Amino acid sequence: MIKFFRKIRQNLLSQGKTGKYFKYAIGEIFLVVIGILIALQINNLNDQRKARAVTHLYYKQLLEDFEIDKNYIEETSSVIDSNLVRYEAYEAIYDKKDLTLPEALEGLGIGFSVIKNIDFPSNTISTLQNTGDIKLIPSQIRNKLIDLQKRKDKLVKSSGLNNTAILEFFNSARIISGGRSFAQRIQDQAELIKYYPDEQEQIKILRTLEAAFQLKNDTERGELYRLEKIKKQIDEITKLINAELDK
Repeated sequence: MIKFFRKIRQNLLSQGKTGKYFKYAIGEIFLVVIGILIALQINNLNDQRKARAVTHLYYKQLLEDFEIDKNYIEETSSVIDSNLVRYEAYEAIYDKKDLTLPEALEGLGIGFSVIKNIDFPSNTISTLQNTGDIKLIPSQIRNKLIDLQKRKDKLVKSSGLNNTAILEFFNSARIISGGRSFAQRIQDQAELIKYYPDEQEQIKILRTLEAAFQLKNDTERGELYRLEKIKKQIDEITKLINAELDK
């Protein structure tokens, strides 16, 4: 094809048809430009198809993650609900008037419950952010995904910090009491049992664990509320993603 065009140009020049030569040259340049533009358009269309395919893949991964997160929220909320019931049962001990110190200490057993750090198992949103592929997602969905991840990260962080403080209370009480096994071992030790623990130490144990239970209860009530908010946000984004997949 190139040889064909070159032969035409040479014939025009040899015949002295300079005007026609320039017109032809301009036309040839125009055709080349048109060809380049068409090639670029085809390339752009291919890039768009590839980007759309990648985006749809991320959509499916996000929907899978959302199901995992929702199951995790249901399981975690169930544990928290159970813990809150135990705390209410513990508080009910104090409905009795003139509660003795041994009765209050004995009631502490009711207040103990599972300590659970919030830690979502999904990671697609983080992957999108770390790789920069988050830009492939339309802004309406992208902004909601970023906000969702911030909410999740904030909850994970606060859960870890609060549970660390709760464990410190429990450890302080354990140090004072020496632990359950120590108490059992000295039951037949007449001399040692006289010093374990005295009334002031028992009050300190009671106050320490009461503080732990209250912090745990407040923390878990807040977690329950925030988990529900996250679940609603997941449902909202799920609808938007499904609408994109249906296009």
